[in-house]
Amino acid sequence: MASGKQLALDFRRTRIVKGHGLSLAERLRAARRVPQAIVKVASYGQGLKEAMGQVSYISRKGKLELETDQGDRLTTLAQQKAVVREWARDFGHRKNSRDTVHIVFSMPQGSDPEALRRSVRKVLERRFPDHEAVFGIHEEKKHPHAHVVMKMRGRNRKTKLDLRKEDLHHLREVFAEAAREEGVEMAVSPRAARGVGRKGTKRTVYHLRQKKIVPKAEKQTAQDTVVDLQKGSLEEKPWEKAMLKRNRIEREAYQAEAGKLRAAARQTQVDRETLLRAAADLERFAKTMPTPKTLRQTILEKLGQDPPSKSLDRPKSSQSQDGLDR
Repeated sequence: MASGKQLALDFRRTRIVKGHGLSLAERLRAARRVPQAIVKVASYGQGLKEAMGQVSYISRKGKLELETDQGDRLTTLAQQKAVVREWARDFGHRKNSRDTVHIVFSMPQGSDPEALRRSVRKVLERRFPDHEAVFGIHEEKKHPHAHVVMKMRGRNRKTKLDLRKEDLHHLREVFAEAAREEGVEMAVSPRAARGVGRKGTKRTVYHLRQKKIVPKAEKQTAQDTVVDLQKGSLEEKPWEKAMLKRNRIEREAYQAEAGKLRAAARQTQVDRETLLRAAADLERFAKTMPTPKTLRQTILEKLGQDPPSKSLDRPKSSQSQDGLDR
């Protein structure tokens, strides 16, 4: 059995074990509703013109100072464009070649913009040491966010970025770790571990909604749902069953981690209160964790229909027999 001190130290561990849930540290952050680290690929640029457009956008046409990955400050649009022209020597000649990538890093509302700046520097140093980039900090919205434009081909000209889903997840981890070093708590947990079923809104969908336009995919789902309702065929979909099963598994995982912490607390006086507090937080979240819903289920609820699904069995409490509950 690991000691209470060892388990307490594990609270700071961050790595997610893919396919096997979360580390204890990340489960605690999710249970305590620590804001999620947000990293999004906004766009890819092909050729000099598009790369220039990306840089012009993030610098507000030269009004905003940009910083390079080497720490140099670019205070004018002319300086910023000069850097991109240097990059263009390594741009590809194939159709649809991805020469640059525009990535957005967001921190929670009220975060220190300079903490964000230092965090982004660390991300570039740790994750992209061979790639040239420029970035700027935007503060005009409720939460500070950094815009990075990076050259896809590395300095050695032999390697080129190919950002996959797992790469973006790792990038979130690197960003969250750097932010915590700068005093900004952020978490990196999958939607399922937080009881969230649907993906975040894409930029194109967001802009459509701003114009009060219903996205085509949502409109089609609504139409199909109404047809199923009229036919009386509202059986639970396979993916809805899978989502509910995953939700049960996640709840059980929170309870299992809480049980381990309580067992450790019974065997040590070191950080005992910390262990018990953490166990209570995990148990509370296991009971109150939202049940995710698909778009179809949300539409049915709005129509006054109960979504076809089995009742969610709440996991049993891991209350210890020695009165250690808090």
